[in-house]
Amino acid sequence: MTRQDQTVAAQYDVWARVYDVLWRRYTENTLPVLQAAAAVRSDERVLDLACGTGALARRLDGSVPDLQLVGVDLSASMIDRARQKLGGRPGIRFVEADAHDLPFGRSTVDVVLCANTFHYFSHPGTVLSEARRVLRPGGRLLLLDWCRDFWTCRAMDAVLRRVDPAHHECYTLDDLRGLLRTAGFDVRWDLRYRFDLIWGMMVVEARPRTKHRERDS
Repeated sequence: MTRQDQTVAAQYDVWARVYDVLWRRYTENTLPVLQAAAAVRSDERVLDLACGTGALARRLDGSVPDLQLVGVDLSASMIDRARQKLGGRPGIRFVEADAHDLPFGRSTVDVVLCANTFHYFSHPGTVLSEARRVLRPGGRLLLLDWCRDFWTCRAMDAVLRRVDPAHHECYTLDDLRGLLRTAGFDVRWDLRYRFDLIWGMMVVEARPRTKHRERDS
């Protein structure tokens, strides 16, 4: 774990108790978008990267019968909050772990979800490679994050790089497409949207590139 990753974990350990209150409006304008885009089915195994307090898992639990989900997060306190919300739910568990080094075997999940955290990862290419490793052939990655194509996010990115040691980088949609291609994904679709005056968002679905496609590329 890098020093920046340790900073992220420490920061969210502090924020865990108040996170859901402080960020309620934000999550209500982002998580439903990812939830609808993912359209998770009961027969799919889901990995929620940087799951935080389990807000996305709780939404999925309310809409997907017999949800099979593992959430991972660096922050022990965020994991504790997630377990308080969903503890005892069959098929749902939370693990304190680093998205750069996932404690799961190859081809063990059907869907990887990543909501509102990609700008924190110190080595985003490594995270995407790990996501590809654990996805089964034909699986999918759904990623939602801030989009630097919007001037408000460019401004936020510039400020946060100076004042927030946990912040790493906010990406444009083209940046994200490039990172996904390098990690061995094919982008199936993407979209951008904004809400309020500040938040510019992007959502991408990508699938692991098959060996046949790798030879052709």
